[in-house]
Amino acid sequence: MLLLVFAPLWGAWAQLQQSDRLEIPTSSSSSEQFEVFSLGERGILSVIRGNEFSNRNEQWEFVKYDTTLKALWRTSYKLDFRYIPVMAYKADESGYWLFAEPDTDKFLFLQLNFNDGSIDTYKGNLLSGVDVQHFKVIGSKALVSGYYRSRPVVIVHSFFDHTTRVLPGLFEKNTELNNVDINEIDGYINVITYAYRKKNCVFEIKTYNYDGKLLKKTTLSDPRYSFISGQIVPLNPNDSYLIGNYSVGCTQYSQGLYVTHISDDTPEEPQFIEFSELQNFFNYMKPKRRARVLEKIGKRKSLGKENRFRYRLLVHQLIQTEKEIVLVAEVYYPNQRSTSPIISGGISRPYVARALEGYRYTHAIVCGFDRSGKFIWDNTITIKDLTSFDLQEMVQVTPVDDYFVLAYPQEGEIHTEVISRNKVVVETEKFKINPKSEKEKVLNNEDGYLSPWYGQYFLAYGMQRIGTSSVVQGREVFYVNKLTYKTDEIGKIEAKEEASRPGHQP
Repeated sequence: MLLLVFAPLWGAWAQLQQSDRLEIPTSSSSSEQFEVFSLGERGILSVIRGNEFSNRNEQWEFVKYDTTLKALWRTSYKLDFRYIPVMAYKADESGYWLFAEPDTDKFLFLQLNFNDGSIDTYKGNLLSGVDVQHFKVIGSKALVSGYYRSRPVVIVHSFFDHTTRVLPGLFEKNTELNNVDINEIDGYINVITYAYRKKNCVFEIKTYNYDGKLLKKTTLSDPRYSFISGQIVPLNPNDSYLIGNYSVGCTQYSQGLYVTHISDDTPEEPQFIEFSELQNFFNYMKPKRRARVLEKIGKRKSLGKENRFRYRLLVHQLIQTEKEIVLVAEVYYPNQRSTSPIISGGISRPYVARALEGYRYTHAIVCGFDRSGKFIWDNTITIKDLTSFDLQEMVQVTPVDDYFVLAYPQEGEIHTEVISRNKVVVETEKFKINPKSEKEKVLNNEDGYLSPWYGQYFLAYGMQRIGTSSVVQGREVFYVNKLTYKTDEIGKIEAKEEASRPGHQP
């Protein structure tokens, strides 16, 4: 495909540039679904699922592109109609897809080698009727976790000898799976659960070795607060940090963030950071409303009363740099009922939409911790009128030079903001996603997604109807845009603003 380099079409200080673009025409003879997986500096992988009306089997086409969006290889797989896709997982060298035959215990695993596009498949008998929540691969073993008869279960299946076992100590009532974390370096499997026991909420981490043997159990419990989520930051095989969000009482409404150090299986006293202690958490509100809320919070604190917040948080995977650990979380609310999209925008998410409602996002918080686990800064990006069919990460945060670029897609545009820790250095800007040909224009946008790629590069992808005029029907394409954010001018802009301030001494 021909690639065209676009010159920036925006304001003088706009730094987001659209360089390469890939357009894949949709098929009129089949129903199609489209996915994009970032492979970092090795490129991207696109997956198109097509079900031709004359064939019961579903055709899956995998294409790897380099960083200029030039095709390197393509391969296809015809999926037996008896199987349905469940989840996907991206490892370093391979991608894995999990398929299930409904109402049976038969599962199919597909492994795609990113280097040459070779495909291997493995069949296994797991448990019939498992409601799958997580799917990951460690070494030559698949971890399939979810609920069986309303109780949590983690199944380990070996691709080599086709053996299947269930991890012990998890099949308990009133228990929810929070996450399954794998430590490939040490060969550990950490299963994080949230349980309601005797009017208390207990947050536990059970650590297993590669063979599925339970090694240790770490329990977090506090008389005042409940731990909603937690991500492990390993320091060495015996020490780690746990960072997440917490609530007052056994609810899913977040009160703030916490961080705790765990030595072997013993957690230290957590540091709780209430939302009101964050410098910028309420910046998404209009100034008058923000002032009223802060005044109310201050009055309650002066009277010795505890504040209660009702925020739902979608916490991202932690961003780790050499000097700090960055937590990103989006605040959302359930919204209108909706149907499943035909564009999928993420890795390790269920293929079957579980939510009957859509979700509305209000803002995202970005918080920094130093490498010793101490909270040091926070910031916020406001999200206006953004909804999603299912609950997924919409705001992407990418470290570029000494800044963080915050961005999210909405109706064919990319909204960006640039921060330097707790300071906003470039206010919110909007950029349009343009067609490849200057003679065409976008007639309609559907299901836009954004994800970090590598360095300062982003991927924007989705479906557009494009044409030369709004009076014609145009054509539908799946698109992938390579975007880059240039931070070179930011320092110069700041220096000019500083020099123009009254009283400045050169």
